[in-house]
Amino acid sequence: MIYRIVLFFSVILFSVSYSETFDEILKRALEESPRIKSYLFETKTAEGEIKSAQAVPNPELFVQFGRLYSQTDENGLNITELSIHQPLKLWGTRKKAVEKALLKKSAYDSLFVFKKREFIGDLYSAFYSALYSKKLLQIKEKEYKITKDIYEFVKKSYELGEETKLNLFRAEKDLKIAGLELEQARTEHSVSLQKLSGLAGFEIKDVEGNLGIIKQIKDIPLEELPEINYLQKTIQSIEKSIQLQKALAKPQIGIEFSASEDEVDLGKYDFGIGITASIPVFYRNQGEIVSLVYRKKSYLNLLQQKKLIYKAKIKSLKDRYALLIKQIKELNKQVIPSITQALELGRKSFKLREITLFELSDIRKQYIQTLVYRASLLNETHRIYGEYIKIGGLR
Repeated sequence: MIYRIVLFFSVILFSVSYSETFDEILKRALEESPRIKSYLFETKTAEGEIKSAQAVPNPELFVQFGRLYSQTDENGLNITELSIHQPLKLWGTRKKAVEKALLKKSAYDSLFVFKKREFIGDLYSAFYSALYSKKLLQIKEKEYKITKDIYEFVKKSYELGEETKLNLFRAEKDLKIAGLELEQARTEHSVSLQKLSGLAGFEIKDVEGNLGIIKQIKDIPLEELPEINYLQKTIQSIEKSIQLQKALAKPQIGIEFSASEDEVDLGKYDFGIGITASIPVFYRNQGEIVSLVYRKKSYLNLLQQKKLIYKAKIKSLKDRYALLIKQIKELNKQVIPSITQALELGRKSFKLREITLFELSDIRKQYIQTLVYRASLLNETHRIYGEYIKIGGLR
């Protein structure tokens, strides 16, 4: 007796210790998932561009050495010419470069939010898929228990001479099939946990939650969707790139300090300070500007297309979600209570010899099929909600 009590509490502790809720899995996955880390590091690459844009150009150094021979036969390796050139950032090029880099960083941040949402949506769908497989396992366990009770009753009745051998064979067959389906449900649940573990980035032994929880899907302003934000900020960054290229097409000015050895009086140097400027030519940077202009047009059309797609997708998700909820409510209020009552009545009627084993088996199958159908509808609602999360919806 004591052994059974210890075993019972051990099973409870095991299930409590290793069953994880979605919030627990999500919190850990956001910290440990290689997929999330890769997205985050991709976002960090824009920080280097910001630093490059803020930096002052490095000076350019030119040094020339020559071996000089004098009339006194003195020789040596001396510097014959030295110049230091410092480019200047004029025409707002530094400001425009910084603004472009900041907008690109902001666009990458929006892209990270979008990728993160995709990950959360995938994780949500995988979690509830595992919870659905767990529910199917529980249904199959219930079916096995019902089938076993019927088999034991038929077997006992057969031993008393009150039941035919044909019905005993039928009861045995139903029990074997129920056992096979139970094993298959266990395997499928194990596979679903493996898929969830692979996505989360760590091992998940079991899941805990309520498959019957129904959340709300609301309209989302298109401007608040992460991918729309990413495209809009990318377009703004391209506009700044165009402005930057136009500024770079103007004469680029620098200050230069130079020193050169006098050709006549060797060992003496002439010093000078000057201003250098590039000569603008027609079509300078025109290729880069044209490329950026068409790239902007491409993103503008993509943005317009994405808005149409998201608008249609949100409406489709809401319509399908509403239909599923309606069907689930009808099952809960009418079908499930009715078929449950029919099963209980059928079991009693069979024991009273009012119905046949075949009729009872048919009622049992209808009951299990109804439970499975309800679970599949609930799983579909969570799959749709996972899509809702991916596009920017809130949990």
